[in-house]
Amino acid sequence: MELDNKRQNINYYSTLKYIIDMSGLSVKDFANSATISESLIRHANDNWNPKYTTIEKICSVIHISIPSFYIISEYIEGNCKQVKVNYIIHNQQLEPEDLCKKLKAWRKKLKISEGKLAATSGFDKSNISKRENIKWNSIMLCSTLEIYAKCYGLTMKQLSSYLYEY
Repeated sequence: MELDNKRQNINYYSTLKYIIDMSGLSVKDFANSATISESLIRHANDNWNPKYTTIEKICSVIHISIPSFYIISEYIEGNCKQVKVNYIIHNQQLEPEDLCKKLKAWRKKLKISEGKLAATSGFDKSNISKRENIKWNSIMLCSTLEIYAKCYGLTMKQLSSYLYEY
């Protein structure tokens, strides 16, 4: 059974704009601090689907945790009434291999087979296996993580809390 509307309703662009405002920096200075392209920010729109590493870089500018990014997103979307962010001292970075290992571990903890994940996510079972067994060395888009979160019955805030816990 495939999930309806697989992706969660996260407006990454609105969250980015909110965080830039929080920083008090110009777009150019924010981009430099985040080590991302200024044109990436200027050309982003409501359909923007960043890589998870881009979210890490954005959060590093104002020293917030990755789950805090999703708390801000929920606030912007009207899904929570208050923004309480966790500030961090060090940057949170997750290597693609570690991300894949954690997604696999979480799937196993929930007792979801690769076949069931394939059926609910729309991902090909062989692609799930390649991803989980580190046969692909690519950086995932946030939309891919959103689908995993939905299949696992989690919000992105919850999934990112698990992925980035130390």
